[in-house]
Amino acid sequence: MSLKIDLNTELSSLTLDDKGCIDLQLIQAPTGQPIVGTRLALTQSQSPTPPSNDEISKCRKLLIGTRPKSLTVMSFHPGLAGNEADLASLAADRTIVGLRGIDSNLSNVTNIATNGALYSQSKLSLSSEDVALNVKRGSRLNIFLPDGDTDNIAWAVLNCHDYTHVELLKLLQKHSIELLIVVTYNTATRLFWEYAISDIHRLFCFVVVVNVAELGGSAVFAPFRRIGREKNAQIGAGGQIFGARGAGEFRVDVPMDIAELRSLRTEFRDFGFKAKSTQLSRDSDYVPMVPSEHFMDTFDHSAGPPSVRSDDVIDLQTEWNFKHPRVAVAQLNHIGLDAYISTKYRIRNHDSCDEFEHLLSERLLELESRCRYLGETSAHTLLDMLVFPEVFIPRSFIATLQRFSNRLKTTIVAGIDYPDGDEDENANECVIIRPNLVPEHYRKVTRSQYDAHRNANGDLMPMLRGSKLVRFVNTAGRGFGVLICYDYSHIDLLCEL
Repeated sequence: MSLKIDLNTELSSLTLDDKGCIDLQLIQAPTGQPIVGTRLALTQSQSPTPPSNDEISKCRKLLIGTRPKSLTVMSFHPGLAGNEADLASLAADRTIVGLRGIDSNLSNVTNIATNGALYSQSKLSLSSEDVALNVKRGSRLNIFLPDGDTDNIAWAVLNCHDYTHVELLKLLQKHSIELLIVVTYNTATRLFWEYAISDIHRLFCFVVVVNVAELGGSAVFAPFRRIGREKNAQIGAGGQIFGARGAGEFRVDVPMDIAELRSLRTEFRDFGFKAKSTQLSRDSDYVPMVPSEHFMDTFDHSAGPPSVRSDDVIDLQTEWNFKHPRVAVAQLNHIGLDAYISTKYRIRNHDSCDEFEHLLSERLLELESRCRYLGETSAHTLLDMLVFPEVFIPRSFIATLQRFSNRLKTTIVAGIDYPDGDEDENANECVIIRPNLVPEHYRKVTRSQYDAHRNANGDLMPMLRGSKLVRFVNTAGRGFGVLICYDYSHIDLLCEL
């Protein structure tokens, strides 16, 4: 569902300390509701009931404990509704973000106290619990941007279900936010962590997720693979620098090195993939994530969004079964690195290709036998979709896949080797095969650090880029899109699909 968004930019007063960091205080507080084990209790906790004096008092103690010149992110607390005057006063010398919940106007509100003012941001995307309580959808998204003072940072706040909308993320990317705060009240803690791990790469920023003490799941994510010079100084779970699994009440301090992020953005813009290696002279304790092309020079493309727009999306009709699909994913060994390098990614020309295709044929026969044993689906297919990895299938094997598709009524999406020609014709493509139809091709729009290696030393060949997106739509208007690897790291492409 498309959202109606009124974008409001405000002056940021959230500033770096003398070490180039944002001083974050993360508070995972209890709601006082026995919500563990029952999702229905979530709606009861956020009902528009005025807070008690005890709830107001407990919340005030939390607010008094916040520090000047710092950022405090706190989970939903019913007492926030009775402490708005205190929040407005504290906004003079600090920033406090907290989920207030559903107010008397039936808006699901996040309080943002910063720059001497108190902002109330209503939830933009409603969950099923919000709908059940007749919550009103908000329309204003606040983005806080620096104005000349380079020590102030660009940041924004999303409320729980807001984080599921790619349109909102695209707006945040457009303004190159350096920090995203997500206030949640949700049992799906792992899902929000997965989103955050994606966005430290896609948005190339810090992400803070906060949840209530009864559910846990508060966490801080940084766009770094590694912090420290020691051999074992690794960050687990991608760029997660703090995380709380399970229920628990806590207050924790986490410094966020925004100055390092800014340096990395500059280096990726100027040096591209080399910015993540030791080739640069700058001494750093960080090994970064590789960002999207918005922040990175990629040989033939300066830092910026991919050049694909809505009118570059091709809709193709399909009879694919969306109701109860039967899907197979081919996680198989590839032909071998030498075959790629020696043939310039045209593996159909390698001596071992015949043997590789024979192995693929055996796997297809095994899969077909299993599908026939299961019988037809409700859509009268034996297998609805079969997916192969990127640059995996020799083009000489496409005819075999087409016959498989015809027999089982299967849509096949397969990464294929590079097209005929020399290096100037290099292209990373996938083929989309439908039963008894001419195959369609999708060409990768972006270029990653793994594309078109000339040799094992990392020398790179040229590569043609795609300029179209492909979307397959059935008669009911339901569809699926196709992206190749690094394309999926670009919010713009997801939004167009």
